Amino acid sequence: MLVTVVAVLCHFSVQHCTEVVVTNSNLDAGITFQGGLTGGQAGLAQWKSAHSIYRSDDWHIERYKCVAGLYVSKAKI
Repeated sequence: MLVTVVAVLCHFSVQHCTEVVVTNSNLDAGITFQGGLTGGQAGLAQWKSAHSIYRSDDWHIERYKCVAGLYVSKAKI
């Protein structure tokens, strides 16, 4: 089953949030629906630190979700 991990990141100073597709099980075979729900926070922290746009402390992960199937982000929310 295809699983997509989606994060909502918010910028502190401008009250701007954006929805980002982090990865899916086609890109990372180790991703499962249950694993995303139970252990997703550690993986998201590593992902955030590896992406220069969101690496700074100005951005924080507001929430995340694991979605069954292919998910297309809504960008700005």
